[in-house]
Amino acid sequence: MISTITFFFGVLAGWLLAFRRQNQIEKQKEKRKFSNEIELRATPDTYLSEFDIIRKRYYEAKFKKMTQAMINKRDILMTKEEIRIRKASEKR
Repeated sequence: MISTITFFFGVLAGWLLAFRRQNQIEKQKEKRKFSNEIELRATPDTYLSEFDIIRKRYYEAKFKKMTQAMINKRDILMTKEEIRIRKASEKR
């Protein structure tokens, strides 16, 4: 009886730890993806291949779409830095 309870407790603890680790890995992947997007957007076009330039334009359009809703709503305020980045992306 004790061995059965210990076994199930061990399985449950293993699943819990595996689930937590999987969530941590997913968060790291999202952070890395976001970091790569920012790095690509900050790189001048002269150093990029055609494929990277297309990806850069996609990320800029995605950023513009995300911030458009924030600018149009009066309840959501943007910082001066966000407004400056937004205006810089519109000039291109």
